[in-house]
Formats: sequence, C-alpha cells, structure tokens
Amino acid sequence: MLTAMTHFLLRRTVKKWFDTDTDPAATRRKIARFIGLTDRLPRGWSVTPVEGQPRLHMIAPDAPLPPEAPLTLYLHGGGYYVGGLATHAAFAARLGRASGGRVLFADYRLAPEHRFPAAFDDALDAWLKAAGMAHGPLILAGDSAGGGLALAVCQAARHAHLPDPDRLILLSPWLDMTLSGDSLSANAATDSMLSREILGKMRALYLGDQDPADRRASPLFDTLAPLPPTLVIYSQSEVLRDDATRLVERLRANGTAVTALPVADMPHVFPLFATLPAAAGALKAIEKFCAA
Repeated sequence: MLTAMTHFLLRRTVKKWFDTDTDPAATRRKIARFIGLTDRLPRGWSVTPVEGQPRLHMIAPDAPLPPEAPLTLYLHGGGYYVGGLATHAAFAARLGRASGGRVLFADYRLAPEHRFPAAFDDALDAWLKAAGMAHGPLILAGDSAGGGLALAVCQAARHAHLPDPDRLILLSPWLDMTLSGDSLSANAATDSMLSREILGKMRALYLGDQDPADRRASPLFDTLAPLPPTLVIYSQSEVLRDDATRLVERLRANGTAVTALPVADMPHVFPLFATLPAAAGALKAIEKFCAA
C-alpha cells in the first residue's frame, strides 16, 4: 500500500513538474516544499556550513564522533537542475547514520544558470576538500544525477592519481546522457518519476550543445578501470535500470568488488523515501557495506 501510494504521489507531483514546468526555479521550489512536508532531519543531527566553503555543509550527529569516524561526500540528485540541502539533507543524515560517520554535503551549482561542466567541477573540488578533511574511511556517494557525478569524480580522481574513496555508493545512478539504455522504453510505463522525455529535458538544460558522451557527463563510457568496492542500489522498474545494470556488469568484468541491490516495483531513488520498507532495507545494506 505504501509503495503504491508513493508511486501515485510521485506521478501527480514530481513527475508532472519535471514534465510540464518551464521555469526551473519554480520546479525547485515545488520539489523543496514537497520534500519538506514529507521528510525531516533525524533528531540529534545538525547541518553546519563549512567555514570558507559556501557550497559545502557538514551533516553530523550532535553527539561527538571520534576523528577517525568515516566521512562521506554526498552528491545529490535532481537532474542537474533541482535539489540541494532542502531536498536531500534528511537522507544524507540517514546515510551518515548508516555509515557511522559524518556527511559532507556538496551543494553544487545547478543548470541552466550554470551549465556543464559546472556540476562536475564543483563535485571534483568537493572531493578534494573531503580528502583533506578525512581522518578515517572516506566514502563517495550520490543518487541519480549525483550518482553519475560520483562515478565521474571517482574515475577522474583515478586518472589524475588523486585520492581514491574507500567505498563508492551509487543510488539509481544516471550514467548515460546519450540515453541509450533499453530500460528507457521497457520501463516507461512503470517509472513514476522519470521518462526519456524528462531526461532529455534535463540533459538539454545541463549540457546545452555539449557532447552527451563526454565521460564527465556519461561516466559509463569511461575506461572503467577497477574501482574501489562499490554498492549499486536501483529499482528494476525505473527507466534508468540499465544504467545500473550495465555498470555492474562492466565492474564485475574488470575485477571490481561490486555489490548490486536491485529491488522490484520501487520508485527511482527509493532509498530516499523514508516511509518505504525497502528504503530501510537499503540503509541496512549500506550499513553492512560500510562496515565490511
């Protein structure tokens, strides 16, 4: 019942706004208000700006953590043109609780005011800041567009001989801006948030006339050298399913220790919806993955 209700609400709100709104700022306000009514920062957790870094915030429990506690850099989703603390801080706190540490939240620049590669540049800069702050395990995580950024940053760091994450967590990642996955058609009727047309709109707002196969925008097409242990969580019913399945297949082929958690009948980025039992299961999987 909760799953069906969530799908219904998403079709009537977020998917409709993505599909029909012509003003990105209006879409941002609507989605932030919608999430604000349905999700709250967990009790005992706070959001604190990072001094001298206006796009970075630390999300941490009020009770002190040891310096060697894990640090997660979290890159939010939203199709590169919506999202931020108002929509994703509560989930980032739950992610921090599952990982046993703090979360550095990157409020990267959004399109169309800031087009490609602004989001990637901000994400890579945030990764370097996170690497400088960490005294224990360093985790890189993202959902949807943020999952694409996380993979792109992880691979860019590998190419440039920068610090690697100890763990990589990707939730329903958008990895292919050429929109070549078969699930874009196969799951068109079952995805309650996205469609090929919506993704095309998001792509146009972010990329403009830039190459959608650029590895900073479509990291699925990078060389994909073996990566740190990786957890990929996705819905078998979403249009981005094949972005996840193709990544998992390629990572397993190159020797990466990858854990895949496909779940049937769930919305896109279902771990973010705290009322869904499957979201709790996803957080337990994250907890186990981070503790391994």
